[in-house]
Amino acid sequence: MTASIMLHIRTLTLAFSFFCSCTLLSSVAHADPLLDQGLKKMATEIGQFLDEEGLPKHMIVGDFTGTPKLKASGGIEISRAIVEQLEAAGIKVSDDGPLQLMGKFKLKEAKQHLQDDFESLALEIEALILDSEDEELAELPISVFGSIALQLAGQTVDVPPKASEKQRQETLIHQVDHPPTKIDNVKTKPSPTSPFSMEIFVLKGNQMSPCKPELDSQSRSFVQLNKGDEYIVRLTNDASFEAAVTLTIDGVNMFVDAQDAPKDSRLIIYPGTHVDIPGWYFTKTHSKAFEIGGYEESVAKRVGNSTGVGMITAAFSASWDPKGPRPSDEPGGKSKSINKATKQGRDLDKNYVQLDREFGQIRSIITVRYDR
Repeated sequence: MTASIMLHIRTLTLAFSFFCSCTLLSSVAHADPLLDQGLKKMATEIGQFLDEEGLPKHMIVGDFTGTPKLKASGGIEISRAIVEQLEAAGIKVSDDGPLQLMGKFKLKEAKQHLQDDFESLALEIEALILDSEDEELAELPISVFGSIALQLAGQTVDVPPKASEKQRQETLIHQVDHPPTKIDNVKTKPSPTSPFSMEIFVLKGNQMSPCKPELDSQSRSFVQLNKGDEYIVRLTNDASFEAAVTLTIDGVNMFVDAQDAPKDSRLIIYPGTHVDIPGWYFTKTHSKAFEIGGYEESVAKRVGNSTGVGMITAAFSASWDPKGPRPSDEPGGKSKSINKATKQGRDLDKNYVQLDREFGQIRSIITVRYDR
């Protein structure tokens, strides 16, 4: 059972108000079994290497960056997850460590199991151990399979949940090279038939002005946001079941500064409804607006993310009351110069209520970029 918080958002200005409902789930976005398993193995191998070489178990953890083609924002999530696994393995992490750890990641095709007769998409993560003089001491690669790989890589994909694993992987591999992204008026959809979509609105006075998205040469959605713009993210669920959504801005979960909820929580969108998310969550009654500023004043800068900045990503999966039935189609079981980024703007009033929810595998991921 996963604890959750139902989110009733009310934002008030002098002549403007809007109301929407969603749910904040107390789940950790990087607590993915396959990601944790891979990074635990990496942390163990790092510990063994340090023991064999007689090196201190104390290091600085830096950026994990994606390839330039990906322009992915998931590096900060990898860094944070590896810090947890290193500390669990008895390796101290601080800014004054005598050793350094950094890395890179990319998408690749590989067999997840030796007996598979097909290849799956994987996130290949390579960790580099450096000494205090920046000399490379070791390189340790791991491969992470599952939907988390696509989420961290900032892809836009849409996969039927009941497809066989071979069919899912064939579809995902095709969609990475040929994204089925659909622009429907001002909505970005992961495919023409998907029930999920994202819209971006700029708040001007008491008016919400929609941003018209366009597709670039790689079928990635882009909207024009300028410094000083305050924006709202609208997430729509036209499915017949609840949807749990992980919303990240510049690779950072919108709950990163949550004081009374898990910092990697999800939102619930009821079937046939949409929610408007106007800002970074702090408490059940307080948030700060999404506002475009310079990188130096952004949340991404503060938490140490310098790659994949300038994108808004929503990962959708089904959710359900643990006392009720799951959806009928849900399978069983569970470096460029940065110009713009999102900072925390004005204070906003909110109200939240707690629920219990369970959720399934990721069905769709939507990424909208606002900085080329």
